[in-house]
Amino acid sequence: MFLLNLIVFVLVLGVIILIHELGHFYFAKKSGILCHEFSIGMGPALYQKRKGETIYSVRAIPIGGYVSMAGESITDALIKKTMVIGVQIDEMNRIKSIVLNEETKSDLIGAVIDYDLYGKDQSKLFITLDIQGEQKTLEVLRDAIYIINEKKQMWITPEEKSFESKTLSQRFMVIFAGPLMNFILAFLLFLIVGFFAFKPNLDSNVVDSVAELSPAHAIGLEAEDQITMIDGNVINSWTDLSNVMQSIDKVSFPISFTRAGTVYNKDVTALVIIQMAGITNAYVDGVYYSDAPIIGQTFGRAQSEAGLESQDLIVSFEANGMTYPILNWNDILLFFRDITSGSITINYIRDGILNETTYDLISQNALEKLGHQPILVQLGVTATSDFNLGYTLIYPFRMVYDNTMQVLNTIGLLFSPSEKLGVGDLSGPIGIFTLVSQTRSQGFLAIVSFTAFLSINIGLLNLLPIPALDGGRLVFLGIEAVTRKPLNKRIENMVNQTMFILLMVLFVFVTYNDIIRLIKG
Repeated sequence: MFLLNLIVFVLVLGVIILIHELGHFYFAKKSGILCHEFSIGMGPALYQKRKGETIYSVRAIPIGGYVSMAGESITDALIKKTMVIGVQIDEMNRIKSIVLNEETKSDLIGAVIDYDLYGKDQSKLFITLDIQGEQKTLEVLRDAIYIINEKKQMWITPEEKSFESKTLSQRFMVIFAGPLMNFILAFLLFLIVGFFAFKPNLDSNVVDSVAELSPAHAIGLEAEDQITMIDGNVINSWTDLSNVMQSIDKVSFPISFTRAGTVYNKDVTALVIIQMAGITNAYVDGVYYSDAPIIGQTFGRAQSEAGLESQDLIVSFEANGMTYPILNWNDILLFFRDITSGSITINYIRDGILNETTYDLISQNALEKLGHQPILVQLGVTATSDFNLGYTLIYPFRMVYDNTMQVLNTIGLLFSPSEKLGVGDLSGPIGIFTLVSQTRSQGFLAIVSFTAFLSINIGLLNLLPIPALDGGRLVFLGIEAVTRKPLNKRIENMVNQTMFILLMVLFVFVTYNDIIRLIKG
């Protein structure tokens, strides 16, 4: 199972990274920029193949990728003055290869006195060598190569093949194309899902399906039954059902439904998920606690920060200077209907011992901005639905918008002190692997949807105005457009490298938190 999850994880990330880097690569090649390497993954190379001027690589760590373009560094020349090199020349005595190793045969060998391998404004390229005390200046072909060793070669970078020599609009498209391709990928994936996402019949109160071991299953609800009343509220449509379940203040309540003209009246204990606190009344095998305030399962901060566990018995809550005695799950539900943010203290009994823990809730405001309900009260039933072409065609637009807003709201919440969210709440590769593993069990379409969501995440994060990311490079281009002169390349590279190191530190921190959550979970 682990191996299968790992394969899916690598495929999901691999597709997203491949599409992103293909965007950069396509527009770079279209602009005439020399691309030294196209890599999927980071770290040691697992596979490499040269085609034309470019080396195509698959590397060991599937957390990123890159297109190595000529002109991105301060200098692309691999030689320097006083360096001893070999050269191979053509029949017109021009350098066609610069040899940087002793094993490869050279026509001439000497120490570099002077050189120009950039050729600004189409000036001739040359290398001046000291060959046994005699100076010799040789023209260099504009498509000459470095022979680094028997297996590795690299083309030189004259001005016309350099990233920096291209127009502002060309460079903009080369950088912007990566994130753009992430959004295009997400749209296409959501379009595929849309053909299987039928439009729910919200005007009907007919049940389409009942989940196994759900509260509805426990009271005998079946497909095609009509739910007519919940806790004294008349249900004529699925909208009515949703509104009642969102505001209900009981865990157990009466429900009425009809089947083939016969009315059934039952009492049901609903599934309650307190998302803001990370606790639920659902235990295992269809057990839902109601009369006793026992935690069925924990997740999120309740698990990772508060240390709460399944089967803990809640005695009381403390919040805003007040104590709230808890006798059953109705009291828990009512408490979180009232307390929607801030820090809470939970007094609970585990193995006969009274314990206390304090942690911050994820506020109702934060959850709603992220597209989640702070409290879920569910029966385990779904509405009937039908295929609707208009709904299918609108679906990818709606999902791209919703997911984009979710990511933007997440970023905004990280900078909101009142929400008490920080980088510790982010997920890295291990967290993503866990999410992929959970999603895989839900089926192929769930994986496709998650891939689309993750692609939007990566696209948006790359557009953040942070040096070392695509967004930061676009900011530098914007400054150039205003000032009408490029930034000093040395300064730009230093800023990018510094920020890259900081991002790596953040990456390690987030990964560490992933590991801690995995151990505790």
